[in-house]
Amino acid sequence: MEYYPLNLLLIGLLSLLGLFAGQLASRLGFPRVVAYVLVGVLFSADFLGRFFPVNASEWVRPLTDVSLNIIAFIIGGSVTLPQLQRMGKSMLGIAFFESIGAMLMVFLSVLLFIPQIAGIPAISLALAFAAISSTTAPAGTIAVLHQYHCKGPFSSTLLGVVALDDAFGMIFFSVVMAFLVGGSLEQTLEVALIHIVGAILFGCISGFSLAKLTSLVQQKNLLLPLVFGSIFVVSSVAELNHLSALLATMSLGFFARLFLYSAGNKLFGSIDFLEETVFLAFFTLAGTHFHPAVFTEHLDLILVYFFARIMGKILGAAFGAKITKSSLLVTRWLGFALVPQAGVAIGLALTLSHQEQFAGIGLIVINVILATTLIYELLGPLSARFALKKAGEIEVRKISR
Repeated sequence: MEYYPLNLLLIGLLSLLGLFAGQLASRLGFPRVVAYVLVGVLFSADFLGRFFPVNASEWVRPLTDVSLNIIAFIIGGSVTLPQLQRMGKSMLGIAFFESIGAMLMVFLSVLLFIPQIAGIPAISLALAFAAISSTTAPAGTIAVLHQYHCKGPFSSTLLGVVALDDAFGMIFFSVVMAFLVGGSLEQTLEVALIHIVGAILFGCISGFSLAKLTSLVQQKNLLLPLVFGSIFVVSSVAELNHLSALLATMSLGFFARLFLYSAGNKLFGSIDFLEETVFLAFFTLAGTHFHPAVFTEHLDLILVYFFARIMGKILGAAFGAKITKSSLLVTRWLGFALVPQAGVAIGLALTLSHQEQFAGIGLIVINVILATTLIYELLGPLSARFALKKAGEIEVRKISR
């Protein structure tokens, strides 16, 4: 029983220190997510975590899974049908090719430049990192757009791309995960199809049901348990039926808003104020997985992943913009605004590490993604500002001081 109060103490310290570290980071002009991860790192096993002799794995996994499914629901609900209609083929094309570009570049770079690690097949390592590389952290980019009040075709295209980016990333991750599980090409494609189509169809049906149930709840303060209950049911049923829980909860969010029409803001407004709390819990817990020995041992892998993903995003976005006949400014600069990577990538790394087949590489993947997240979240907003300035959609008189 002595471990129970220690668990609560650790969670309490992570919450309080994460909160104030995030506030300090904001005042200094840094993304809060970096502070959250650093607080988690501070309480990892090699640092302050040694004073908490608890088996954190017993409760960290459920909490991170819950947080990631809530994030997936929010991402799904942020994309509306009118938005998709306005985006047109250019947004879809750019989002698809920049995601594929990052995957291909990371896969080839890891395969070519990183030797076999601890007996892990090089192709498995390359596929694992490729699967995670396609996602982008929309928060950093959107924060820059809001800070500088950016408006124009470049900004509109960028908003559309970041809204779709994580959806593509989760789909590609499901395909790669199905491939890594093993089996023939036919079996792999069949499993991937079940993962993707089954999860989306289940999310669609669940989203319709959630929309109907929402109309029966009159009090706004009762919508939150309805949302949480729906997310928990959908994610767990998807897991039990070997479907992608992330795609199912993302589809739940998208279709719930679709079937609610203008009333969608009422449902999603109930969870909006909890978004930062979810991020705080998720990132601090992710940071506790940090191991300095893995970081120093695999510095070459961190650098290869960091640069390969950026190059893949820039080249993929340019290719997608060119074939969809987007403007020259979009073709040249949009990829630079897609550098940030954080929550979903860490969540996918944790998801991968929880699979029995990837026990050997899980720790390596998590620490590489944590390391690159810190770098991306520091440089990402600066890169986005650079792209928007090149596109001429940052006016000097509007810059916040």
